[in-house]
Amino acid sequence: MTTLLGRTARHFYAIKAARQLKEDIEKAGLDSLKVLADAGKSIVGIYLEGCSPEEKKRRRRDGNTLLQLGVPPEMVLTELARLMPELQTIMEGKQAYKQSELLNLEQFLRES
Repeated sequence: MTTLLGRTARHFYAIKAARQLKEDIEKAGLDSLKVLADAGKSIVGIYLEGCSPEEKKRRRRDGNTLLQLGVPPEMVLTELARLMPELQTIMEGKQAYKQSELLNLEQFLRES
């Protein structure tokens, strides 16, 4: 999908996924996320630990569908940072932190 339509579809799916993540982050409370990030804890890991098995299954299915459509986790995180500038300071402030979160997310998607 290198056509304009394909790029537009990938961007649409990235926005949709980022909006869902934004809702989840707002439910969790951003202040606690800042504390976790400052302590070097994985926001993705902690969120996924708190999910029910059914929710994990749905998240994994949705994430793998995005990958099949050519939407990598980094594209979703970039869109999420655009939607939440306050989260961008957390993710961009520590490049190693952002990379570790991407690795955690990719590992979760590979699990069966």
